[in-house]
Amino acid sequence: MKQILIVEDSALLRESIQGMLQDFKNVSIDDFAVTQQDAISMLDKKQYDVMIVDIELLQGNGFEVVKHTQSENYPLNPPTTVMLTNHANKYYRDLAKNLGIIYFFDKSMDFELAMQTIENLTSTSIN
Repeated sequence: MKQILIVEDSALLRESIQGMLQDFKNVSIDDFAVTQQDAISMLDKKQYDVMIVDIELLQGNGFEVVKHTQSENYPLNPPTTVMLTNHANKYYRDLAKNLGIIYFFDKSMDFELAMQTIENLTSTSIN
């Protein structure tokens, strides 16, 4: 079962994401965080396969969450990051690329593509 962490402060968007993902095979979406610190705390305690993260959070931002999973002292294997944001401008795309984030989607334009990508990510691995 693939563990997914949703880091998103909008309840409506979290519900939309959960609604889409609940139909995927081998996916567990038990956890979500609305702040940078909540996400970091969860990531330090549990292994996640995929992290869906927004840039702007109730407190903090998604880039800092991603940086935490890339730090030398991160205790687990870093999850695959899927950034899903309303701020899909060139500045943020470049920042994401520089952090090694391959999956970067605009919520308003690429939501379906993001969900399809997550389905592919969670079904292709043998684990």
